[in-house]
Amino acid sequence: METTFEISLNMKTLKGLETYASFYLGSDQKFAKTIFDMMQGEREIKENSVISMDLTKRQHGIPYPVSILHCNWAHLAYNTQIITKEIFKELNLEQKRLL
Repeated sequence: METTFEISLNMKTLKGLETYASFYLGSDQKFAKTIFDMMQGEREIKENSVISMDLTKRQHGIPYPVSILHCNWAHLAYNTQIITKEIFKELNLEQKRLL
């Protein structure tokens, strides 16, 4: 089973931390790290943080946290745009290389 990467969106609720969305990034570690490095937010642990975004590596179905960003609403919007734009570019470039 190959190693894959994803970015999860998490929100602190009364029940605890809830993951409410996830972006699949594929198996290219460099690609995943590049996207995460482009994102905005606080990289230091913030107790009062309500929204966080995690870069996770999955090996044999087991998730391993790689990095975390604590975000506000503006960071969340910007980061979602970055992720979508970079995945779009990667998928279109990948298809073009295959033709």
